[in-house]
Amino acid sequence: MSAEVLRSADAVLRFEDWGPGYLTQADDAAFGVVVLRPGDEFANHLHEHHTESFVVIEGSAEFWLERKTRVTLSAGDVLRAEPHEEHFVRNPFDETFRAVFVKTPWVDGDKLDRPWTPDNPSHT
Repeated sequence: MSAEVLRSADAVLRFEDWGPGYLTQADDAAFGVVVLRPGDEFANHLHEHHTESFVVIEGSAEFWLERKTRVTLSAGDVLRAEPHEEHFVRNPFDETFRAVFVKTPWVDGDKLDRPWTPDNPSHT
């Protein structure tokens, strides 16, 4: 086994300059970075098989869990979303938000969108 150095700057973000981007994916875990500019949000979703953990490295963001619990995370905070736990993320603040995410175990395609926002809670 050999150690691998991952650099958050190497992540190719889904929406060019924001969104999630993977650094590595293996059976035991996937590591990546998520970037949200002020005003950006990442759609409500859940994972059936893996736990998704976030370690905030810069800025702040709101995380909504199960459509009812709002948590504001800032640099140094860690959040863990268990399998089947819906989570919605947005950046209503003036600074860019950056976090490392870890999905354990890694299961490709394990994301189920659940349309909902705190501003439009009538989505089901």
